[in-house]
Amino acid sequence: MKGKLLFFKLFILAALVIPVSAFAEIKDDDVAKIDELIKTGKYIVIDVRTKEEYNAGHLAGALNFDYYSDEFEDSIESQFKNKNKPYIVYCRSGKRSLASAEILEELGFTNVTNMKGGILAWESAGKPVVK
Repeated sequence: MKGKLLFFKLFILAALVIPVSAFAEIKDDDVAKIDELIKTGKYIVIDVRTKEEYNAGHLAGALNFDYYSDEFEDSIESQFKNKNKPYIVYCRSGKRSLASAEILEELGFTNVTNMKGGILAWESAGKPVVK
């Protein structure tokens, strides 16, 4: 009985100490699924590459927020007040966007999807970019 009570106390302590966001799973979808999501018109698309990369070609309607910028988090929070809307993030290959998705979830965004493979995968699939 003591063992069960100790386990219960540890469980409650862990629930109080570990933030809910630690259990959140970032969606990581491929180009085909991302294309479907974008076509619904419900998603805000965020390109986290540099301005130069963005200008070289980006997804139609994507908004640019440079992951390397010192103001990245502040810019995201000031631009997007509704943290419950669905967001898609992408970069060149998927690494910066995955890190960005984690940051967004830490900031309280509840519906963030990373595009696996980034714009390289998008272009390899023959999808259009805006230049």
